[in-house]
Amino acid sequence: MELERANRLKADMPETLYALGKAASLDGDVVTAEKAWTKVVELEKTTSLAAQAHFGLAGLYRKQGKTAQAQHEMQEFQKLQSTIGPPRSE
Repeated sequence: MELERANRLKADMPETLYALGKAASLDGDVVTAEKAWTKVVELEKTTSLAAQAHFGLAGLYRKQGKTAQAQHEMQEFQKLQSTIGPPRSE
């Protein structure tokens, strides 16, 4: 996948990691999506991109039946939304 290659060439770019997580999620690759979005949250902390990553993680966990983790990620998403405003359109 091109996004994985881009991440290897220039590691830890939050935008690339977010896109990688989104693409992996759409492909059903839960492990890669979780890893990418978790790294985005770690790098970005309080940005709109971190909020989007929390939202993505909430969806992943919900699909896996990990209710507590899904709720935690939604709470983090909502907390960030209240401080930074609505997410940017893609």
